[in-house]
Amino acid sequence: MQGIIIAGGFGTRFRPLTYTRPKPLMPILNRPLLEYQVALLKAHGVDEIVFATNYMAEAIENHFGDGSRFGVKMRYAREEQPLGTAGAIRNAAASLWRREAVVVFNGDVVTDFDLSAIIAQHRQRGARATIALKAVPSPNPYGVIDLDADGRVLAWREPTEEQKKALAANPNIEQTGWDYINAGFYVLEPEVIESIPEGRIVSIEREIYPRMIEHGEGLYGVPAEGYWVDVAGPSHYWRVTNDILRGRTKVAPPGTPQAEGLWCMKGAEVRATLDAGATVHVGENAIVEEGVHLRGTVVIGAGCHIARGSVLEDCVLLEGVRIEEGADLTRVICDRDVVISAGCRIVDAVIAAGTCIRRESRLGTNW
Repeated sequence: MQGIIIAGGFGTRFRPLTYTRPKPLMPILNRPLLEYQVALLKAHGVDEIVFATNYMAEAIENHFGDGSRFGVKMRYAREEQPLGTAGAIRNAAASLWRREAVVVFNGDVVTDFDLSAIIAQHRQRGARATIALKAVPSPNPYGVIDLDADGRVLAWREPTEEQKKALAANPNIEQTGWDYINAGFYVLEPEVIESIPEGRIVSIEREIYPRMIEHGEGLYGVPAEGYWVDVAGPSHYWRVTNDILRGRTKVAPPGTPQAEGLWCMKGAEVRATLDAGATVHVGENAIVEEGVHLRGTVVIGAGCHIARGSVLEDCVLLEGVRIEEGADLTRVICDRDVVISAGCRIVDAVIAAGTCIRRESRLGTNW
């Protein structure tokens, strides 16, 4: 079966980390986000994939190539300018291998949904389009979908940007029930894709699906069970990192368990002390010296070097980071090739690629 992954976003909420990589290649436990999606699609019989790309498209193309390394066929459809969710699908469809039903995946979702069951229901119903749905507490900042008893979509209630901002600004809003939201996985018949206007920005949520509802054009929803997170920003990124590493989803961490709470990839050397309750993932050829203390959830990227006497608590280090002796980091994300000099104390910070923090510096809150 054929699939399209929408992977063209600018990742503005992840800056400065997305100045050096597109968000879909953000490493989650030393594995790019898109690799989790490709593996899930392949497991459910989708072995021909077109990436709809825009921002830093060449990085995605260079990483995946023709797909043979991942056991699938891959092609790429670059947007000259952003075209919206539906416009990206329409643009990518020109690169598909055949005219048939296509699955579409938003490129910032991590899930363990049974995609085969969703595809099967699409076929059994003779649907023109099927949306995977996730139940979430209401109110929420997502588009809410109402179904009839047969699973046909009756209404799509998309919040305004002002409503989304208000919800985001007030995390203590009283929950009033449950809603079904768009989970970012679709099955589309070719005539739906062909109905999308070409050459302009088109939203599938605000234009195509409402039109299908209005005209009764066979739009169905399938409530799906399982783990699902939209990796929209750093807090969601941190949640997914914790959930996968601590076994809260069927999505498995890459690498091999070495001891309780410790996962390592090829060539990693870890002589650190894991404090009680710590869970740690270490990338290829990383070195963590004796006398290092690791606390909470810690991810250490490929080629990192952590010197003795350092303490890391709830941190993510991407590739090639060097932490010198006696540094103390709490709730810190370091992009690639960062150097934290000896004796530094850093709390609640995101550090851009290539930054060097000088000896005995103090950064972040509570100093």
